[in-house]
Amino acid sequence: MTIRARALLAAAALAALAACGGGFGTPDGPVVNSPGGPTSPPPRLVNVRVHVTIPGGGRAERVRPGYVSPNTDSLVIQLASVDGHGVSGVNATTIETRAHARDCGQQGSERVCTATALGSPGDDVFSVTTYAGSNATGPVLSVGTVAAKIASGNGSVQISDLTLTLDGVIASLHLSLSPNAGKRGKPMTASVSLTPFDATGAQIVGPSNFISPIALTIQGDAAHAFRLRAGRESGASLSILKPTSGITLAYDGNRQASSITLQASVDGPSSVGAHAHFALHGKQPPPPIGTIYALNLGSKNGAGATVTEYDGKANGNAAPERTLQLSSKLYARSIAVDSSGNLYVGFFDNQFGFSSQTGEPDTGNVVEIYAPGASGNDPPTAVLTADGKTQTTIFPLFMSFDPAGDLVTYGATTVDGNTGDAVLTYVPGSKGAAAPLHGFDFANPVIRYGGPTGLALDTAGNFYVNGALHAPLGPDYGLFTALASDAGNPQTNQARTIPWNPSTTDLTPGLTTNVALDSSAEIFIANTLRGGGSSSTTCQGRANVYAAGASGGVTNVPPLRILSLDGVFSSNPLCDSPRDPRAPFFPTIALYGTTLFAADDFNDAIDAYPAGASGSVKATLTITGSATQLKAPIALFITKLSGRAMAGPVHHQLMHSTPNEDNPHE
Repeated sequence: MTIRARALLAAAALAALAACGGGFGTPDGPVVNSPGGPTSPPPRLVNVRVHVTIPGGGRAERVRPGYVSPNTDSLVIQLASVDGHGVSGVNATTIETRAHARDCGQQGSERVCTATALGSPGDDVFSVTTYAGSNATGPVLSVGTVAAKIASGNGSVQISDLTLTLDGVIASLHLSLSPNAGKRGKPMTASVSLTPFDATGAQIVGPSNFISPIALTIQGDAAHAFRLRAGRESGASLSILKPTSGITLAYDGNRQASSITLQASVDGPSSVGAHAHFALHGKQPPPPIGTIYALNLGSKNGAGATVTEYDGKANGNAAPERTLQLSSKLYARSIAVDSSGNLYVGFFDNQFGFSSQTGEPDTGNVVEIYAPGASGNDPPTAVLTADGKTQTTIFPLFMSFDPAGDLVTYGATTVDGNTGDAVLTYVPGSKGAAAPLHGFDFANPVIRYGGPTGLALDTAGNFYVNGALHAPLGPDYGLFTALASDAGNPQTNQARTIPWNPSTTDLTPGLTTNVALDSSAEIFIANTLRGGGSSSTTCQGRANVYAAGASGGVTNVPPLRILSLDGVFSSNPLCDSPRDPRAPFFPTIALYGTTLFAADDFNDAIDAYPAGASGSVKATLTITGSATQLKAPIALFITKLSGRAMAGPVHHQLMHSTPNEDNPHE
């Protein structure tokens, strides 16, 4: 049986026990790890004397084969197989092992209890489950099997941590690094301390496996500069099957590397996890040469907006390499660059781009496509518009490209059985009144405009939607994911949700903007920390970082770290005002390699920061000044090479929002 299958079997058994309220008395059948094969009652049953040894509380006394917690108060033993054949219909026996139980006595520091269970002559295997409470109640501490040869008269089974194979059930983890910081450019190795505990707080030790392995992963390592090692196993992630010492984290000295987070997690009936941060100190090299595209809102809420382009080495009061003047009649909202260097600009036909009565996009919204190197008053080479045949309208507040190069944006369509608002996918080269290739929406809550405040895709094509979805009782705020396989499903379920919750995720409705992913798929969500009073409001731009992963259910947990972006700060009281069109975009972020870029529309600036940093972090690059032509930049896109070269990576762009009925800024 594979480790994965074994873990699933154990998890299913624990879930069944939990559903029965802890299994008071004698459960109806084998607990876990029962041998396979046909099941039938054994031809003959005999009494088997069971001796249970509960170790003392000292660590040295517990370092023995098979995990029996010193806090075990009861256990259930049941015959599971005889001579390799599964059996059924044999009653289980509950044995009280708590201190001062009737059939228990002290032998030194250990507690020995005796009882009688049912076995059958032959080679017997018994399933065993230990509990933190009496009468087989409370949390499960370990599960497994014990084997014994039973004579025709009777037999004896020794259940102790010397002879038994029991797997510990992890309830909590402690993870730490020593040292937890290093100097950029200098190779080093840190020791990883990974300590599991059962539900009573006892440390799980010994050579037997955990019922579910610990997944230990490096997150935020875009430069692939870190590596884990445990014994002969090494890599960016490890599966820790049993209590393990000597785990190390190695840094190879790459100067382009960022600080990372080490994440430990256990799948099972309840999610268990821990993380530790490793910081790299020292100046990180500037971002690689490329082109920085900025969409400038201007003074008319996007009408007459511009796109300015800067060399990747630009800094300070740097003039753009080129400036593209956009339509004075449409309202620019987003930009993206495809792998051929074509620039896509999303436009609304008014400030909001949707109907407040129906929540559906306006038919006048479009996406204009410009050739590489377009500047001045150059016209678009193509325009993507609404399609009456499929009742498709566009809401290009966000645009991205999936791994196949398809354009992904918001809209409404009847394609794939959708009945309204959806996420749309267009094949490369789509133009005019084109029908989307696919459309998807969530079953509940649903997409309704203009609630979202961000969109991103990972390298597998999974969708990350940030903002307010529409529920019957009002907006539901958070980051929501849909797997790539649901691209054409109008009734998909959220694969993962990060709620906007000030007390846990540190995200507040009204102060949270867009989402971006680094190359390891760690999730960055831009937000504002509001300060001052009603007449002296201040806004500090931040980026909260969450564990990678497009699935995992509701992860209502604190961020791995928070970057407080030095310089992205405004004392203008309008920074949090729905009356100012810049407020919903403060700040907006884009990730490129190991660098986090921020568009600061209140200070007319673009700033860059090391993405792996934590706490208050200073900019490594700032573009600002009169020569830059920046005027309320609300979107960024970073490409690999300068000029008219191929763009990339296409999945790391930023998205953002506009005021609306579901948006908390409205």
